[in-house]
Amino acid sequence: MLLLAICCISFDLQAFVYECVSKGHLTSVYILTVDPKEDVIIPVKAQGEKVARETVLTLARRQGASAAINGGFWKWNGEPAGILKIDHIWYGTPLKPRGAIGWSLNYPRVCIDRVLTNYQLTDSLEDGEIEVVPMSTLPEVWQEFEHIVGGTPVLVKDGERIKDFSPEQTLHSFLVRRHPRTAVGIKETGEWVFVVVDGCFYGLLGGMTITKLAQFMQELGCVDALNLDGGGSSTMVVGDVVVNDPCGSLHEEGKKVEAISDAFLIFSRQSF
Repeated sequence: MLLLAICCISFDLQAFVYECVSKGHLTSVYILTVDPKEDVIIPVKAQGEKVARETVLTLARRQGASAAINGGFWKWNGEPAGILKIDHIWYGTPLKPRGAIGWSLNYPRVCIDRVLTNYQLTDSLEDGEIEVVPMSTLPEVWQEFEHIVGGTPVLVKDGERIKDFSPEQTLHSFLVRRHPRTAVGIKETGEWVFVVVDGCFYGLLGGMTITKLAQFMQELGCVDALNLDGGGSSTMVVGDVVVNDPCGSLHEEGKKVEAISDAFLIFSRQSF
């Protein structure tokens, strides 16, 4: 049973609902529920000449977002470690069949699936030559998506909690140890659910296993869900404040955050 710690916080122009709950064992979970009919969700890429990484709070403030959550996995130089497509521009492609979420701003369909691409980004000079090869959804749907953000593994698919994560070829320790986590899910109503789980590295304090995270996303009513980058990257910003307690390597306004490659930003449709 969820123990409610902080009730929803409302903003004059925003329709999203923010909650914080306790799951015991020093594990706080931060939940942001967003209605895409009322709020706009877009991915953004960090800037930088040699190292393209910035904190979630920096990205949110520069764009004037009302909320933000860290995105996919990244390399030290800020390049995405998986698939990333923003406004039809490719920034990364997957090397293994990994999870991804795809959507467009004015198209109601959102897909979460394991995907590959027919080319690697370094193989092709023309973005149009890169095509997504999903495992269980229609390829043509993915070709039309403006935005695709990668993660791993898929947690829930078509209402069923995933129990075998081996197709995505992740490390066993990554799956079974308790870590800070970030996830995104879609409800049957079309609402998006972003979740950030606090904890310390190596499962010493708090955090969740991937199995527990999948179960939690299903309990929240998600019919599809995807694990995103976690560990020190797990960060949620609401109303110009980092609301969770990250365990990153950088000090920013009293929090230990991390510089990341990309993030989800949320804006009111009235102000976007």
